Amino acid sequence: MEAIEDTIGQQDDRDTRGALLRAATFVFADRGFDAATLREVTRVAGANIAAVNYHFRTKDELLRLTLVHCLGPLNAARLKAIAECEEDPRPSLWLVLRAIVAPFVELSLDERGGRAAIRLMLQTKALPRKLTNEILAEQFDELHRRSRAMLQRLAPHLSEVQIALRYEYIRGAILHIVADLDPNARRMPGLESIQKHVSDSALIDDIIDFCEAGFLRRGD
Repeated sequence: MEAIEDTIGQQDDRDTRGALLRAATFVFADRGFDAATLREVTRVAGANIAAVNYHFRTKDELLRLTLVHCLGPLNAARLKAIAECEEDPRPSLWLVLRAIVAPFVELSLDERGGRAAIRLMLQTKALPRKLTNEILAEQFDELHRRSRAMLQRLAPHLSEVQIALRYEYIRGAILHIVADLDPNARRMPGLESIQKHVSDSALIDDIIDFCEAGFLRRGD
């Protein structure tokens, strides 16, 4: 945990609540919510247990607000980008895909140079619970609905089911590659040389090109 402690230790000591949220993001992502302890979070944040009780009261509430802290700005940017596409009388598929992909890649990068928020989100999907399901619905459902509506507008010949599936393929591609390129994740065979060096802009363009080709595949 030394690398995390060094990072968090540089934060403004007055921002105890913010420091606890940042520390919780890293500790939960690295250790898993169930394995992580509040003592670990407070040690990384340079705070004490009383501070957690004061600001969050429970571990579940700390998890909820940590996810909101991680995902809120990211999804606000994606909704803004989708809204701009909705207002365009002739939006292109490339721009709609960019609205879905770019904020996710650009805003998920954390102060350690990794993607702790993405790894934390993947954990909540792999180990679902009522609390995290509610948070993910609150954070993502509107975005998913409006993104699918934009894709349907661009491909009216595809059925609702085909649109939903292709949207899930797009989401899966984004999540998978961003998680695997996190330098704090396991080194993936074949990706070692670029795991720390690929630029966000190159990654975004490559994901969009890949998703565009798949989305345009002729439907049955």
